[in-house]
Amino acid sequence: MHKNTRQLLLITLGMLLVAALLVFTGCQKQAAKKPSISKKPATLAPEVSKIKQEPTITLYRSATGQKQELKLEEYIKGVVAAEIGPKFPMEAMKAQAIVARTMTLALINYETGTRSKHGTDASDNHTEFQAYDEKKITDSISKAVEATRGEILTYNGKFVYAEFHSVSKNKTASIEESFPKLKNKAGPYIVPVKTNGMKYAPAKYRNWTVKIPRSEIQKILGPKAGNLNDIRVSRKGPSGRALTITAGSASIAGVDLRQRVGFDRLFSTYLTSIKAQGNYIVFKGSGWGHGAGMEQWGAFAMAKEGKKARQIVEHYYPTAVWTKLYK
Repeated sequence: MHKNTRQLLLITLGMLLVAALLVFTGCQKQAAKKPSISKKPATLAPEVSKIKQEPTITLYRSATGQKQELKLEEYIKGVVAAEIGPKFPMEAMKAQAIVARTMTLALINYETGTRSKHGTDASDNHTEFQAYDEKKITDSISKAVEATRGEILTYNGKFVYAEFHSVSKNKTASIEESFPKLKNKAGPYIVPVKTNGMKYAPAKYRNWTVKIPRSEIQKILGPKAGNLNDIRVSRKGPSGRALTITAGSASIAGVDLRQRVGFDRLFSTYLTSIKAQGNYIVFKGSGWGHGAGMEQWGAFAMAKEGKKARQIVEHYYPTAVWTKLYK
């Protein structure tokens, strides 16, 4: 072989080897950017594994003060009926059933349900537990619940705190933004995820303005807040929700202010502005609810796109594991 030809061949082979190494390295780097999440079922915790058949729970009825005993699946039908109703797509109703069943068992086992308030496992008051209305149960709701019978979500073998809410602005909330007291209890399944339920949600929750009497906010924040003219959101969380609201030298957690004002008055902590105007403090914001976990209108949107219930719940609780408790 001619000397020049041999040199050209060696150079070409060297260049091919370098190119191959670069491609391999690039693939390795690309793979490193997208680590796979292991969702292998862990050994179930004792409080989970002991449930071999459908449990019976006690429910406090706020209208009468009575305590009602009923099977868990019948209770879940009433929750789905009260929370979203039969107009949602079937897969969204199934997702709501899985989430409500999981949350019920988590609250009973880890937060003692409503025993300290009413001596029961649960309450039909949505501010105390979950909404419930057996009068609104339909055939489609019953079918959705029956199709998911015994299905829950677990993380490290324990019941997931399967929080859910109505609608969010583009992203769901972190656990710190929505339930800071659960930060050390809930696993890394309550994290901000993209959501698009806003396009289907009632218009009044897309962008809203709420006026609260200045005197009421002054009473909540105390004398250190001054005249409230400088009230503002001083710290936001990863989804943009208000973590801290400040006026004068006084501060309050966004979730605490919403609770004090009333969940049904201050719709969300996703606040675009707070201003003092005359005798009122004017809050402008978007969404409805605490923002954590499954967005109900987002589940509606995903079901409309053809997603199945299991895909929906795994989107909103990304590290949770689908688990069948009983048949």
